[in-house]
Amino acid sequence: MTDQGIETITPAELARELGVSDRRIRQWLREQGWQSLPYMRWHLTPEQAARVREHFRR
Repeated sequence: MTDQGIETITPAELARELGVSDRRIRQWLREQGWQSLPYMRWHLTPEQAARVREHFRR
């Protein structure tokens, strides 16, 4: 997906890739202080996605 010219990925796409629930990823994102606007889909930058991958591949 593209958001303002930047390639992004959703927690659901990362969840399928990593074999964890998207709810668990969203919860971790909120714990990191990354909050999506209410009722808006999350769109993670490549840097954010890399941090999610690093955390959940441990």
